[in-house]
Amino acid sequence: MGESMRRKLMGLPPRQVNINANELKDRVCPCGGMFFTDALSLKELPAMVSPSGKIETAMFKVGFICVACGKLMPLRPEEPKEEEKKIELV
Repeated sequence: MGESMRRKLMGLPPRQVNINANELKDRVCPCGGMFFTDALSLKELPAMVSPSGKIETAMFKVGFICVACGKLMPLRPEEPKEEEKKIELV
């Protein structure tokens, strides 16, 4: 259970956090690009589950597209991979 859900169940207000954006690490595309646009996936919502009772289109954000090269970047950055230490026999 996440912290926000736990606070909600306990009747506590959401925690306010002040973050200075200038202190955060920039996400950069492998091409060096630093500007991105939203990447959306469009899905057809059947009339049976649509609020209007008609076929609708649902949008889901799937990541970001680099403006410079067009590469799709995921919503969350990948965790750094730990390199396996190799033992060399001499």
